[in-house]
Formats: sequence, structure tokens, C-alpha cells
Amino acid sequence: MRPTGKLHLGNYMGALANWVKLQDQYESYFFIADWHALTTDYADPGRLKLKTLDVALEYLAAGLDPERCTIFIQSHVPQHAELNLLLGMMTPLGWLERVPTYKEQQENISGKDLTNFGFLGYPVLMASDILLYQTQFVPVGLDQSAHVELTREVARRFNSMYKTTVFPEPEALFTPSPKVPGIDGRKMSKSYGNTIGLTEDPAAAAAKIQTMSTGGQRLRQTDAGDPDLCPVGDLHKVFSAPEVAAETQRGCRAASLRCADCKALAAQAVCALTAPIHARRMELESHIDQTWEMLRAQSAKAAVRAEQTMLEVRDVLDLSHDLGSVRRYFGVSEEEHNNRRDLNQYKVFAEHIYSEAGIMALLPSHWRTYLLPKEIAISVAPDEMWLTSKKKRVLPIAGTYSQNEKVWSFEVPQKTYEVWVLLGRDDKNWLENFVVPQKYYSQAFAQAKKSLKKDEKIPVTVQKLGDRFLFSIHGSEPVDITELESNYAPLT
Repeated sequence: MRPTGKLHLGNYMGALANWVKLQDQYESYFFIADWHALTTDYADPGRLKLKTLDVALEYLAAGLDPERCTIFIQSHVPQHAELNLLLGMMTPLGWLERVPTYKEQQENISGKDLTNFGFLGYPVLMASDILLYQTQFVPVGLDQSAHVELTREVARRFNSMYKTTVFPEPEALFTPSPKVPGIDGRKMSKSYGNTIGLTEDPAAAAAKIQTMSTGGQRLRQTDAGDPDLCPVGDLHKVFSAPEVAAETQRGCRAASLRCADCKALAAQAVCALTAPIHARRMELESHIDQTWEMLRAQSAKAAVRAEQTMLEVRDVLDLSHDLGSVRRYFGVSEEEHNNRRDLNQYKVFAEHIYSEAGIMALLPSHWRTYLLPKEIAISVAPDEMWLTSKKKRVLPIAGTYSQNEKVWSFEVPQKTYEVWVLLGRDDKNWLENFVVPQKYYSQAFAQAKKSLKKDEKIPVTVQKLGDRFLFSIHGSEPVDITELESNYAPLT
């Protein structure tokens, strides 16, 4: 969501309530689009950080949980801007001009000059927001379907132009969006000044509902009404229990229920939902520093995932933050090749800007970019499966290191691969890599699958004993894989 201040019931029912459910069904990313806010509000950014915090507090109060999803600020993840720039290079101008909301907003938003580059190009930034996480689904309403379709076209054009599969084509996940009327009967909108705040004081919300329009019906309390034509009736359909909604329907049509009592029942239903959210918001406001630190940590987590994608994008476009993979084309010696395993020479690993989990997530792309010999090509399919030129399925996986035991520990999914690439850094920040063909693990792997549940990952270890490396699957008899260290023959 763009940070335009506190959210209202329309925002909640139209998106946020559904996001709270989705965080338990998918690996989900929810962000506050502060750069998007500047596409229209660039002339008045003074309260942008405050509004960003407002939205973050609303997210948390409504039930988004940083333990179950990733909540971050767009501008804290610079890869969004980098990908936006690169995709902008190849997105046709005509695609942007035909986006329905481009002309609609120019016509409907008065008092702002929207003839700026950022506003025209915001669909590319939106596409970058989505594609940066190699997204499968985007939860949107029908009014946003054009943006998802444009994102699909941008992904398709990139993959086709560069003969790659970096970006899957995301699908719109259309979500229920019930009609929530404003207090004047029109669509609830801040621009109309007719909103009921998601976290405003319940007494204030109830008072607003008592002033609501009834659509010009029941001028006398003895007049029968049609609740389907009344904004208060719409509130009951969304927020009231079925039996209460049915009672108000009957009472309105029979003129046996006073409008004031009908509104009171609607206010009771709305406040039953919002009162706990309001209380949670008040609690969060008393610990604002903790919320800000959470956002910083979550943004760093998002940046790790974003950097995985950007490593692939830069590789496709032959860009790099250092000499990188181009070294492979200059006939370097074995000694120089081994030196590339020293992660201290790479900023991303040397400055400890990411957590251990983040480092592990980046290692496979780093290995593919910097260590893989030039004559070996590995592609990444839309389902993130790595494939050699001969269609061998490759599992690249990083492990954690125990300095005391000199053991790397891995967790391998119960899927079939022809080759495993086991990656681990030691206590000196040196990258060990073992390319293990199926014959080394097929028997022990099959045995481990029998003893574990279907969804459990299989524990694998590599232990360093002097100059030797011993490989074991779920406690199986160790196998010497020293000859497989930096041996890329299984990939040919």
C-alpha cells in the first residue's frame, strides 16, 4: 500500500484482512510503497516517514506478523530501484500509455501536475516490485488486473529477449473485496472525507455510523425500507453476524426496526472488529522504536531475497558490481581459481551486512556466477530448478558450519536430482564446494526417505578431517568426497 496515512475499513476489507489470511498460506511479502507515493506527491513529501509508520502500525495491528511474513519499506530495498531502471530500458512506451489508470488518474486528480516521468513509469516500478521476488501470485482486486498483466508482459519480454527464465509470469490472485460504503453512502475514500478509520476510537466510529445516510429512505419510521438500497444495510452484510443481518433485513422491510437501532447494531458489529485492532495500535504506538527496528530488520531480509534475483539479472545483462564471472574468460590458473573461493574479497560477504541465513541464500548464485567454469552452462527454470545443458537436474544448497566439529550440515528436500552442489563457508570465510553426482548418494538417500516423513528434509553432513572430506546422509556410513572438491565434471 502507498503510505497515505491511517487506513480505513475499505482498505481493510478490500485487501488487508485477506493478507492476514494469506500469510499462513504462502511465503508472503507485504511492503509500504513510499517510492510509489512520490509519483504523485513528489511536491509535498514532508510527512512521508510519518505516514509510512502509520501504515506499518496498521499492518501490525490488523494481524500481519513478521514471524509469518515479510513486512518492509520499499525504499529500504534499493534493488527495487535498480530493477526498475533495467526493466525500464526494455519496456515500450506504448505499454505504459495504455494502462487504464494512467489516463484515469490524470483526469480525476486535480491540483497536481502528473506529466512527470515517474508517474508515467510507475507501472514498471510496480512490475519490478513483483518480479524482484520471482513471485507466483499477486493478491489484487479486479481494478488492478491490468497492472498484473503488464507485469506478465514485461517478464515475458525479458525472458524472450535474453533467452532466459529469470522471471516467472505471476498470476493475479483475485481476492474477495466486499463493498464498504462511506458514511455519506458513496464508496469509502479519503478523498471524499467519508471514512471510518480502521484503528480510530470505537466511540468515534460508532458516532460516525449514527450519522450515516440511509439512501433517502424511511422519511418516517413507519415507512418500510429496502436494506439493499441502504448503506447501513451494506455495513450489516459485511460486518454483522448472519442472524443479525437477517433480523435487520426483516425489521427494515416491515418498518418494525428504527433506523437508529439498526445503526446501533451496525456500529456494534463494526466496533467488535475494530476495538481489538485499535487497542493493538495504541500498544504499538507506545513502543514505536521497536516497530522501526522491526521494519529495518525485515527490509534487510527482503533485500537478501531481492539480491538473489538481481545476481541473476545482472548476469543476464552482463553487469556486475566487481570483475566477477568475466574472469573465467581469461584462462586463469588453478591457484587464481581457488582464490575466488575467498569470500573476503567480495563486499557482500566481507562486510557482514546480511544474516547467516541471508549469506546462505546468496551462496548458490555466487557459486554459479564466479566459480563455475565458462564452458559449463546452467540455466534456471521458472520453477527455480537448475538444469545443465544436458538437462541434468541440479540442487545447489548451502550448509551451516560448526567450527568445533569442522562439519557442514545441510537439509536436502526429498526430490530427485542428478547432481548436488554442496556449498559451505568455513570460519575463515572460505567457500568449499562439492559437486556430488547421484551415484554417491542414491542408495543412502533412498534409505533415508523410507525412515522419514514425506515432508521432512533429509540431513546431510560433510566433515573435514585433515585434508579429507567425508560425506554422510542421515547417519549413513561416511563416504570420501575429497576428489569432488571444486570438481565440475559431474555437470558436463
